[in-house]
Amino acid sequence: MKRSDATRAGAEKLMRAEAAIDAALRETAELMGLLPSLRLEAHLSAVIGQDAVDNLGETLSHIVSARRTIIIAHGALNTVRSQIGCGAMASGDLPKPNLSGGLQVVGGQAA
Repeated sequence: MKRSDATRAGAEKLMRAEAAIDAALRETAELMGLLPSLRLEAHLSAVIGQDAVDNLGETLSHIVSARRTIIIAHGALNTVRSQIGCGAMASGDLPKPNLSGGLQVVGGQAA
């Protein structure tokens, strides 16, 4: 397998893993947000289900940590890509942020 093919395959898998973490974060946050509404609609005491809310809060914290560390891994893999002599790759449908801190063109105007 060529290095460029390996790099592309790794990038695609990384993007799927990042998307899966984002999906888990979104679904868990939506569940967490739904529980108080369900409790109120059922006229239940706030004491009911507090353990579940605590557990979901901890779950959210772990997912946020996973998101942070996969982003760090993404950066480390970019370093590996450079080390093995593969140029910059653009894949996926989202624009990559300009992290240089300089001006960039947005909608035909400098921002």
